[in-house]
Amino acid sequence: MEKLVAYSSDQAHSSVERAGLIGGVKLKAIPSDGNFAMRASALQEALERDKAAGLIPFFMVATLGTTTCCSFDNLLEVGPICNKEDIWLHVDAAYAGSAFICPEFRHLLNGVEFADSFNFNPHKWLLVNFDCSAMWVKKRTDLTGAFRLDPTYLKHSHQDSGLITDYRHWQIPLGRRFRSLKMWFVFRMYGVKGLQAYIRKHVQLSHEFESLVRQDPRFEICVEVILGLVCFRLKGSNKVNEALLQRINSAKKIHLVPCHLRDKFILRFAICSRTVESAHVQRAWEHIKELAADVLRAERE
Repeated sequence: MEKLVAYSSDQAHSSVERAGLIGGVKLKAIPSDGNFAMRASALQEALERDKAAGLIPFFMVATLGTTTCCSFDNLLEVGPICNKEDIWLHVDAAYAGSAFICPEFRHLLNGVEFADSFNFNPHKWLLVNFDCSAMWVKKRTDLTGAFRLDPTYLKHSHQDSGLITDYRHWQIPLGRRFRSLKMWFVFRMYGVKGLQAYIRKHVQLSHEFESLVRQDPRFEICVEVILGLVCFRLKGSNKVNEALLQRINSAKKIHLVPCHLRDKFILRFAICSRTVESAHVQRAWEHIKELAADVLRAERE
C-alpha cells in the first residue's frame, strides 16, 4: 500500500484528497496549465518520476468543471496515458455533468471513452433535491469483485437469477435510499427540452454577468466563462477583494463563495437558482458595484 500513488489536478475537489486519506494512499496534485486544466505533459512527467522512485501509479481523477473555476481537464490527452499505464481513470463531473444534456456542451466530454468510471451530481444543476449522485462504471465486475460478500443472512433466492442488480455489491454500505425516484419525477416533469432550456438559460445569464463585469474597468474576469460560473475580482490586491467579499456577504442580499487561483483571491458568481432571471443578475451587479466603490474609497482614505 505504501507504494501506491494516485493523481489529480491541483484544481480537484477536496473530496479527492479526502478519498486518498481514507484509502491510506499517496495522492499527488498535477500542476494545471494556464487555463487551470491538467495536461498530458505534466502527468507524464509525474508518472515517470514516481515510477523511477519505485512507486506504483494506480488511480487518477480528472475533473470536468472544477469547483474553483469550472475548468476542464483534457481527457483526450490524459486518457490514453492512463490506459497505457493501466491506471484507473475516474472522471469527476459533479457540477458540469448536467450540462452534457445539451449537445453544444458535449465537446467538453471528448475523451470520456478512456474513463473507467464517471460521476456527476444531478442535485447540483439538474433540479434534483439533495442528495443524488449518478455513477457509471465501464466494467461493473471491478466493483462487485471488490465489495462482494455473501453471508447467509444476506442471501436471497433471486441473487443469481440475473433479473436484479444487487447494489450492495457496488458500494461500501449495504443499503441505499431510493434516490432514483426523485430524479425520475424531474425527468417526467421537465423532459429533455425543459432541462436543456434550464441549463441554457443559466449559461446565458452567466455570460450576461460576464459582459457587465467586462464593461467596468475596475474589475477583471479571471477565467474563461464556459458554463454558469463567473470568476472575477477587483484589479488590485487580495486584501481589497477580501474586503469586497466581506461587505457583499455581510449585506446579505447575495452570497458569494471565493477561491484562490495562482495565489489570487477570486470572487465566484454562480448562477444556480431555479427562479433566477436577468433582473436578478442586473440588481446583483449594481449591488456589487456600489460596495466596490465603498471598498475602493476606504482604501484611498
